Amino acid sequence: MISVMLHAIIAAIVFVTTMYVARPDQVPPVIFELVAGPPTAPDELVAPALGNTPAPVKAETPKVAAQPVPPPIEPEVTRAPEPEAVAAKPVPTKPKPDTSISKELKKSEKMSYKDYLKKHPTPKVVAAAPVAKGAKVPRIDTEGIGDGVRGGSTANKRGGGGGKALTREEHDALDTYISFLIQELKKAHEPPPGVSDQLEAKVTFDITAGGSVLNPHIEKSSGNREFDDSVLEAFRRVKSIGPVPTGKAYTWTVTFRMKDE
Repeated sequence: MISVMLHAIIAAIVFVTTMYVARPDQVPPVIFELVAGPPTAPDELVAPALGNTPAPVKAETPKVAAQPVPPPIEPEVTRAPEPEAVAAKPVPTKPKPDTSISKELKKSEKMSYKDYLKKHPTPKVVAAAPVAKGAKVPRIDTEGIGDGVRGGSTANKRGGGGGKALTREEHDALDTYISFLIQELKKAHEPPPGVSDQLEAKVTFDITAGGSVLNPHIEKSSGNREFDDSVLEAFRRVKSIGPVPTGKAYTWTVTFRMKDE
């Protein structure tokens, strides 16, 4: 009897552990990447530039007693008769062209990410020349901070989170890539007929460095099973639009709204 009871208890523990590990409501962890620089401002999105920000020096100047200035002698000038005023015609000004990403997306919904790269090629990063050992390099005071990174932002003078750096150009390229990816996903979405236009579904998915879209799952359901399934089907149609310009993997979240269809 004791042996039977021990076996029953062990079997119950194994069953409960298996059910807990296989719970469907577990959410996969979201990977966050820290921005390079000193770990003093982990909320910054751009790494600080490498440089030096010395404290401003206040110089006191001696006060000099003001000397009386004699009034200027005005020469006699004969004024010519003023000509009649002619109303000047306003010069028409041409509005500056809008070259934003949103204008490009609105201009042509059929444009793909590859077509965009043909018109806006990604600039190549030129590697800095190596410095010989023992060479003394003078330290130049710039707008960056002493322990920042090369290619960082001079606007960030607080620091980073101690991670790898993303320059402003890399952030812009990543934003453009994500905009085109979401555009392709929503173009591939075919919502079921007869559903409410107030439905919204939030989806979290992974993007590999090579651009593969993986592991889409409903983060927040719309309350309609058919609409949620149609959103996941859009991810199966769009598997990739090309490699990520930063060469890194990300976890992203996007919201599908029925009123935007």
